[in-house]
Amino acid sequence: MKIGVALGAGSAKGLAHIGVLQVLEENGIKPDVVAGTSMGAVVGGAYAAGISLEQLERVALSIKKENMKQLLPRQLSLKGMVSNEGVKRFLEQFLDAKKIEELPLKFGCVATDIYTGEEIRLTKGPIVEAILASAAIPSFFPVVEHKGRFLADGGLVNPVPVSLARSLGADFVIGVNVISISRRKERLRENEEEGEGFVERMKNALRKLIEGEEESPPNMLAVFLSAIDIMEEQIVLSKLRLHPPDVFIHVDTSDVSSKEYYRAREIIEKGRKVTQKIIDYIKYLLESYRG
Repeated sequence: MKIGVALGAGSAKGLAHIGVLQVLEENGIKPDVVAGTSMGAVVGGAYAAGISLEQLERVALSIKKENMKQLLPRQLSLKGMVSNEGVKRFLEQFLDAKKIEELPLKFGCVATDIYTGEEIRLTKGPIVEAILASAAIPSFFPVVEHKGRFLADGGLVNPVPVSLARSLGADFVIGVNVISISRRKERLRENEEEGEGFVERMKNALRKLIEGEEESPPNMLAVFLSAIDIMEEQIVLSKLRLHPPDVFIHVDTSDVSSKEYYRAREIIEKGRKVTQKIIDYIKYLLESYRG
């Protein structure tokens, strides 16, 4: 029997996948198949490539507020508000020029054809390119050209890719959703700097987003990212009705912003805690499935 995990989208919230995988491994549950979308593709791709969870955790914990600029360098252009070069260099440190078909574990990730709206399953070719495509939040990151198509975030069509995990050969699928809409009320901004033009407001909003500062009332970037979360939450619900996993793990990240990568320790712990609560149930289901 092949065990699969479907790791969902969620930007910084997706660091919780590390905690989920840690608890599974600690209890002898080692996936044979890994499917991921967006941040789930980042964590899942690295895991499928043989990078240990301990190393993944160390890398996540190394992300600080002060180095967010290097990871997400600003670019105010029509291609996207943030360049993906920082993320690309970051991924290449660990994944080099590996191809998906050469990985120790079966892996695939989901992207979206931005013109046709089709779900594109990336199961072959350079893994870094596939991950960048799967995680290309529309308008935030530039789209990725792949075989004549222009690809964006897979969360637009399949935020928790259970169906992909099954198509890759998984018999028993553990689906992990980390998308929770933030319930925090933004503080009202008391005043605005007089004479601040549109371009300056854009630059300041982008700076605060990247550096982790809160902006109140929510600026256009905060609203945009929240809108993506809301949309993906609804897609998750509809997709899971069509393609239910054998086990569904939902990590409550409603108090975490999509940009708060520097809260890695806390986010990973959220994944650990919720998985520890149901690990006996997961083991019971696996034993029952094996007969």
